[in-house]
Amino acid sequence: MNLVLEANLAFSAAFPDFDIATQIRPDGGLLLTLHAGDRIIAKRSLPFGQFNSPLQLEWQISAIRRDLALDAAMAPAVVALQSHSRGTVRYAAAGAQ
Repeated sequence: MNLVLEANLAFSAAFPDFDIATQIRPDGGLLLTLHAGDRIIAKRSLPFGQFNSPLQLEWQISAIRRDLALDAAMAPAVVALQSHSRGTVRYAAAGAQ
């Protein structure tokens, strides 16, 4: 089976909630894009060596899962931080009047 097709099938199986698009780069690598409707969720450029072996492919899938989880966790934290930016209490340095 074609390596690009195998990679596409692996990414589709790993991310069933997203549409997967792959394009071959001029250097033989892959450009991977995960879509949710018309939104681009993740875009990765993978060198040939990172999708031609099952172990490397699994590492890439794990890295994308980690990045998606971090992105999902960061959104609420940023909103929470923004609410604290107003009315910050300031303390005078010791001995200052």
